[in-house]
Amino acid sequence: MRKRLTVLLLSAAAALALCGCGSLFEKEYVYIADYAPAVQDGPSEGERVTVRNLEELKQAILNQVAEGKEESSVYFDTDYEGRAAEDLSSACWQLRTQDALCAYCVENISYELNKIVAYFEARVSVDFSDVWPGADRIVKMQYSTGLEETVKDAIQRGETKLVVLVNRSSYSAENMENIVSRVYRKYPASAPKEPKTTVKMFSGTGLQRLYEINISYGLSAGELELRRGQMAEIDPFAELDPAGMGQAELALEACRYLVENCSYTDDAQYNDIYSALVRRQANGEGLAFAYAELCRRLGINCQIVYGQLSWEDYSWNIVRIDGEYYHVDLGRCIASGLESGFLLSDQALWDDHRWDVSAYPRCTGTANFDNLENLDETG
Repeated sequence: MRKRLTVLLLSAAAALALCGCGSLFEKEYVYIADYAPAVQDGPSEGERVTVRNLEELKQAILNQVAEGKEESSVYFDTDYEGRAAEDLSSACWQLRTQDALCAYCVENISYELNKIVAYFEARVSVDFSDVWPGADRIVKMQYSTGLEETVKDAIQRGETKLVVLVNRSSYSAENMENIVSRVYRKYPASAPKEPKTTVKMFSGTGLQRLYEINISYGLSAGELELRRGQMAEIDPFAELDPAGMGQAELALEACRYLVENCSYTDDAQYNDIYSALVRRQANGEGLAFAYAELCRRLGINCQIVYGQLSWEDYSWNIVRIDGEYYHVDLGRCIASGLESGFLLSDQALWDDHRWDVSAYPRCTGTANFDNLENLDETG
């Protein structure tokens, strides 16, 4: 009976095998075949920099440069759109040749590419040049708007190098040098004397520009700080109450202060605001710088004119009073009295002065020192 039962069980097992039903062992085999090891999962997004295409790859490397990192890792998404090795080579070449920041401060970009089962990891190395100022020393701007304010702040801090990266700018290196000069002449008290400037420009794709602006004040750091302090102590209008005063009266007060507190010299060494306000002796340019600054403090629109007097290089000012423009020549005022150089028209000054008339506003106002009381002082 036992032998018969055994034969029946064996027959039943054979029948099950023939009908295609899987055994326990067969189920275990299928499970192992479908198992995916954890290392095949794509890189996590946490702290890793993961890229999905060439543009994201270039941006990742550019971010590394902008942050000043010499070493960094970049992970390629498991569904990366492209070929990792080819795109990595292309990205490094494009950044070195087509990006202004990299052209300025990167000597070389190298990498190691490793495949980790289902994705690639790249170790990117950046060799920075000696000019690299540090990531926090580069001013980044989308457009050129705000450049003048940036330059003014740099001069006021006494910085000797300013690096500005502008995404869209049409300015040349010469344009930037002119901007620095224009900013100083607009804010003469930002430094004791007009700084000398050299600019190096690096171009990227489109209108991307990087400017390395080197500023020389012609003074040691200690002397620069000393002179700044001496100028800060001077308050020409400490006893002046400008409330209720018209523009012409304020412009006259600024003129009168210099006439009473500064002498004229044609010595080229006395061509700065420090000479006029502290040394109390200045040539035409030094007086023009000082007058422009005093007018700025009183809210009067004033600019410096570079021209000639009796065919020699000379400087004076143009002020805007109640909508009209006038010449103010401090050298004349000191030499021959306020009436000889304050509020003059083009016609009154043209006998011995020469200037580029296309570069400055026409001075056609009818006011002068003698009829000052007739000016409309409504502001």
